[in-house]
Amino acid sequence: MTDSQQLWNDYAACWSAGPGERIAALGAVAVDEVAYRDPGTEVSGLPGLAAYMAGFAEAFPGHRFRIDEVLDHHDRSLARWTQVGEQGETAMAGVSTALHRDGRLADITGFFLPA
Repeated sequence: MTDSQQLWNDYAACWSAGPGERIAALGAVAVDEVAYRDPGTEVSGLPGLAAYMAGFAEAFPGHRFRIDEVLDHHDRSLARWTQVGEQGETAMAGVSTALHRDGRLADITGFFLPA
């Protein structure tokens, strides 16, 4: 497994982490001033992203993200992912891109793929 694949796997786990562990887990994979955007939001900083992730966990209990593929070069990466429901069913698929800084994610953009 590449470093970028591991980084994305660890980042994906933050979305379903418990409230008490989310911010610490996120701090291990993203810079303090991380920027995040997807079609529905734009947030910045670890606390902002952690709060957005908490809202996801509340809206989709038992769901998690599976990283299916990672491509990377020049401190940038693209991750193809699947949102998986409680019974293992596919809820959504998408891709996310990120700029890396100091071995962590610094600027993340998520795209949702049509069903």
